[in-house]
Amino acid sequence: MSTLTAGELDELCQAARSLAERAGVVLLDRFQSSLHISYKGQSAHDPVTEVDHAIEDMVREEVHQLFPEHGVLGEERDEGGPSSAEVVWVIDPLDGTSNFINGIGVFACSIGILERGLPIAGAMFLPTNRYLRPGVYHARRGSGLYFDDERADCTPPSVQSASRLSTVPGGTGGVTGPAGRRFGVARTFGSAAAELAFAAEGSVQMALFDGPQIWDVAGGVVLCQEAGRAIFTRHGRSQPWQRFTHFGQDQPEPVLIENLRGWRDGLVAGDPAVLPAVAEDLSREQGIRASARRAVKKTLLRKE
Repeated sequence: MSTLTAGELDELCQAARSLAERAGVVLLDRFQSSLHISYKGQSAHDPVTEVDHAIEDMVREEVHQLFPEHGVLGEERDEGGPSSAEVVWVIDPLDGTSNFINGIGVFACSIGILERGLPIAGAMFLPTNRYLRPGVYHARRGSGLYFDDERADCTPPSVQSASRLSTVPGGTGGVTGPAGRRFGVARTFGSAAAELAFAAEGSVQMALFDGPQIWDVAGGVVLCQEAGRAIFTRHGRSQPWQRFTHFGQDQPEPVLIENLRGWRDGLVAGDPAVLPAVAEDLSREQGIRASARRAVKKTLLRKE
């Protein structure tokens, strides 16, 4: 349970929304423009731009001015604020950088606010969504989900479950063809934050992540919770799914910023009617034996 009042939660949510809106202006202005692109570590598959850095710096500076006692955890910079801060802002300035630099309009700026690991508020800018216009999804604990100034419509589409979309990690096998349709139609959009927003608004029935970074999902978790979606997590592939309560629920208290940075548990969010059973079924399909069976079947088919 949060120790903050409704008024304090409203203040945090409005601050997060304002920052996400400002980030959105920058993202739309720089989309399909000339960018300086570098790569993290030795990987040529993990790009970062000056836009990522500029937005995170802007958010950090504003949070430090408004809430100096709060901590800040971001993807691109080291931690800021007290290491033992009870309230931590988790920032992904541009989730979906590869989409962004290639001119694909599926990306997000995600801001999540945690109190001792508990998601209490969040805001996420998206260039497109079920409303077909740029805007910010935002929510605070107990408020419901909003898109800009309006209560968000979270009604799932009226289609058969086999035609519903489920987002899965890239490279996931066993989700195509008739057998895979019990998971719906598998998609990977290239932005974990956006996929959680799609789950919150009801466009996808399930968003599954295998070991995401905390900044990928912190902002979207509270959006899903306030939209009435179920969220489950597991600490390692061999562990069963359990209902999500807070980040670091498998760790001893207190939940410190450095521990949050190392969080990499599996996470799934979506329709309560299909979770966690669908996620469990999908996990079994990704097992060694199931993968081997598919490989043998493909080999036999090629020989026929």
